[in-house]
Amino acid sequence: MRGWTIGVATMALAAPLAAWGQLQTPRSISMQRAPEGWRPAVFVCDAIDGDRVLVLSAPDKARRAMLSVFARPGLAGQQTPVRIGAGDAGAGQIWYPLLDGAGQSTGAVHAVNPGMVDPPATTPAIVGVRWAGHENVCRFMPQTRILGVTARRSIQITQTPTNGYRYRSYNADSNLPELPQAGAGHDTRASLTIDNGRLVDQRGGRRVFEFNNAGYVYRVLASVDTAKGGGGVQVWRDGRMVLAEPFVAYTAALQP
Repeated sequence: MRGWTIGVATMALAAPLAAWGQLQTPRSISMQRAPEGWRPAVFVCDAIDGDRVLVLSAPDKARRAMLSVFARPGLAGQQTPVRIGAGDAGAGQIWYPLLDGAGQSTGAVHAVNPGMVDPPATTPAIVGVRWAGHENVCRFMPQTRILGVTARRSIQITQTPTNGYRYRSYNADSNLPELPQAGAGHDTRASLTIDNGRLVDQRGGRRVFEFNNAGYVYRVLASVDTAKGGGGVQVWRDGRMVLAEPFVAYTAALQP
């Protein structure tokens, strides 16, 4: 099989990420593809109650960032400059206001205390984003290894206690109902689920997970190197690649 080439376009952080509490975790990275190349993000919110994907860029020293909101399918997007306000915590929950240039609240990010997540969270515990008058519920599962979005679907890789790595894809043109989850999890019924996946490559800062299903081989790839972002999903049949969709944004755990 031919390998997937991770993109090498880079964009340095304007300033090192400060301590953002539940907005980030040292256990993972988030990346967003931009015209100038890949750039670090704080989180990727794959909304399970609509057709939106929200990505918050890494803030500068003045807590200024860019909120990108994409519409699916196709992921046509718009960007709005915001400033991240101080978190307002309570009972294991914390809200970070998103402020406009005049300091007025225009939205908020909803996070949960990682201690409430069992098994432990491997990606930022972001469960909601209030924006444009809508409460977006973010897809979030403990033990996530990759959560990525393409123009046509979302891809989630998690580790399970009994089935190794689990692949789930969520097609953007499907009506996928929310499923009850324990703890702080949020998820929907998947368009496709495959268990017993394997980590087949972790060289050069990339993760490659492989799954077999009815004669097809699914490969999900993501870089965990902020200087070399990129990833996506491939489907192979009889040694021939029949589908390849690059990520527009993704979160990946450093833990394999």
